[in-house]
Amino acid sequence: MVKKVQPRRFDNVVFAGGGNRCFWQAGFWSVAASALDLAPSRVAAVSAGSAIACALFGGTFDAGFADYKRAVAGNSRNVYLRNLLHAKPVFPHGPMYRKAILDSIDPTALARLHQGPDIRLLVSCPPPWASAHMAMLLGLVACGLMTWAKNAVHPLTGARVGFKPLYVPVRDCATPEALADLIIASSCVPPLTPQARRNGLPFLDGGLVSNVPIDGLAPSPGETLVLLTRRFAALPAVPGRTYVQPSRVIAVGAWDYTDDAALQSTFDLGRRDGEAFARTLRHRVV
Repeated sequence: MVKKVQPRRFDNVVFAGGGNRCFWQAGFWSVAASALDLAPSRVAAVSAGSAIACALFGGTFDAGFADYKRAVAGNSRNVYLRNLLHAKPVFPHGPMYRKAILDSIDPTALARLHQGPDIRLLVSCPPPWASAHMAMLLGLVACGLMTWAKNAVHPLTGARVGFKPLYVPVRDCATPEALADLIIASSCVPPLTPQARRNGLPFLDGGLVSNVPIDGLAPSPGETLVLLTRRFAALPAVPGRTYVQPSRVIAVGAWDYTDDAALQSTFDLGRRDGEAFARTLRHRVV
């Protein structure tokens, strides 16, 4: 028979990176969090997963998502070559991303984040000997090598070429602008986004070190829920961790800022998967 059981408590949550695919996480969380009374104490996030986590725990996701979809609907291209002649950004991603973050994080939302779970965002630090241009080249090499390890949930490619992880607490950010800078640093992929710097040091996308930043929780006790953004052939079996992935391949492009319908369908898929996950966790066959 089917017996209703007490849902598992997740003390920690990980938001993986994945650009627009991270809207799947938002859809998943919007259903699963309320259905399972999820209230984590610690959160680790990277790249666009950082933006999603901050909007969710800041309580402003719905309005921010609506604004972002409108902006994407009004953007016709991902590359504007004509801007080379006018000293304007060729790629619209940087300005649109920053505006989307600031539309979601106002002083009230930032105050909620300071009072909520301990959220730590991952950025990648290039080797100290690497210039800014060398760091970008190493980043491209790491991205290329990571395509060969696409079935690994926790690849070590970035670390092997010299990148180091740095986890920065959201509570260190005193203003929405400072938090926007940190999220963009965690998502920094030049030339799509401007080169990020913090205290004079160049930073790149934290996903170069770990696109599933589980190490940001160490040595946190308790159960951990890991929200991925793409499908893997096999998920790690680690005591104390629950990995969840989309039920099918997400159609939206990570850096496609032109298709608002794909954003909505990604969010909707997350909601359906969140509903299925909640049902599974709340019931069992005995």
